[in-house]
Amino acid sequence: MMTKSYVAIDGGGTKTDIVWFNESGQMLQRVLGPSTNPNNLSEEELAERFQSLFLKLFREQSPTSIKHIFAGMAGADHPLLNGRIQNVLEKVIGDRAEHIQVENDAVNALWSGTDGKAGIVIIAGTGSILYGRSPDGQSFRIGGWGHLVSDEGSGYFIGREAIHYALEAYDGLQEKGLLYDAILKHFNSENMSDVIPIIYDHPQSTLAALVPIVERAAVNGDVVAHQIIEKAAHCLITLIHSGLDRFENRVPVVLAGGVWNVKLIMQTVTEAIAATFIRPEVPPIYGSIIGALGQQATNTQLDQIKRCLVMESVTEGFNL
Repeated sequence: MMTKSYVAIDGGGTKTDIVWFNESGQMLQRVLGPSTNPNNLSEEELAERFQSLFLKLFREQSPTSIKHIFAGMAGADHPLLNGRIQNVLEKVIGDRAEHIQVENDAVNALWSGTDGKAGIVIIAGTGSILYGRSPDGQSFRIGGWGHLVSDEGSGYFIGREAIHYALEAYDGLQEKGLLYDAILKHFNSENMSDVIPIIYDHPQSTLAALVPIVERAAVNGDVVAHQIIEKAAHCLITLIHSGLDRFENRVPVVLAGGVWNVKLIMQTVTEAIAATFIRPEVPPIYGSIIGALGQQATNTQLDQIKRCLVMESVTEGFNL
């Protein structure tokens, strides 16, 4: 007879991570798949994605009952999108789930650092967003409105600033320096004008991929690259200050996303703000697991799950 089981979902903008586990904290199955961002998929496409993912999740054995499904999903703080995700999961799972809860995926990142406690998380990857949750469960967000109007301090922001400089240098408005040459080398191009079609094909990921190029140029003494890194750091400092101002008492600050791998940004931000900073040692799915267990979670369960996730984790460098 199978013990109580739970499903945790981390549905980000680039991939989906799903874990099926039991009340002892044993992971029964884990599946990684493509994005399930409801902003980019119709309800039918979203259902197809989840149907495929759950078929893989339950390929060896299928539960007759699931105590709780917790889904931390990109865009789920919008009521319409939250409802769409809820409807899709109910259709795909049927009546096997006793309870389905849908939250913004930033909750996963926060709880992966605070073990379910209050605090703020600033996610700086391809995009950027600050999310906070108070001890009474009230939540808020700052930023994260997309690359066209927001995402300050993100990988996209850093790459866009770098390309803006490179094009001005190409036009003779600034001097060509180490960063200019590094960008051309990165794109394997001899002419900056040839880079534009490449960027416009996939602007967000292409520009975010320039982060290590800008960091390397800054470390090697390029003034413009250093200014870009400093500008991004100060954008993130502003976001964190705005988030901390929402709390009466001090709360931890969780740092998530590949931009925090830039040592100069990490150092500038942590030296500028008097707070307890946390870099999670486990992936965001851990926060979703905490959400699935809820207040019933025990330290024994969480320690068991954390050990499994740490063993499975593979460092991928600039994972934006």
